[in-house]
Amino acid sequence: MTTPRSLPPALRRVLPWLLAWWGVQAAVAVTGRLVARRKDEGDETTAGIRRVVAVGGVRLRPANPELTRVRLDLVMGGGELDLTGLDRVPGGIDLTVRAFMGGLGVRVPAGWRVWWAFRGAGGIGLGRGAGVERTDDERGADLRIHADVLFGGIGVEGPERS
Repeated sequence: MTTPRSLPPALRRVLPWLLAWWGVQAAVAVTGRLVARRKDEGDETTAGIRRVVAVGGVRLRPANPELTRVRLDLVMGGGELDLTGLDRVPGGIDLTVRAFMGGLGVRVPAGWRVWWAFRGAGGIGLGRGAGVERTDDERGADLRIHADVLFGGIGVEGPERS
């Protein structure tokens, strides 16, 4: 049987920190699940979707041709939003992202115009050569991204090439 005194000194010093970190992650995950039960709205067939994700991931592929808004709150988690199954939506789609130590990948159909407003420490990027362009015209954009990000990022790219 191993007793605490028989553990190497380096492991004895690190073990409390590891246990504390795992405890924090477990607490964030449980809290995230409880908040998600109250805040999540809609599914892939509705015109509005909201997801809260903590210590995990989410993958959405909306199918409603009248989709108007998507909101994602990510805490130490990530997500994928695939809009390639949609045609242009009259008036565009509003995507609101709040991410803390998380990231989101957004895939849009070729030819879409994307506008974004970004605040925080992290970044947002547009994939090259995919037929997707950034626009300064918020009202004329097919996808409008409103992002508040701390230690994370958002990537926007076109459809996969076969």
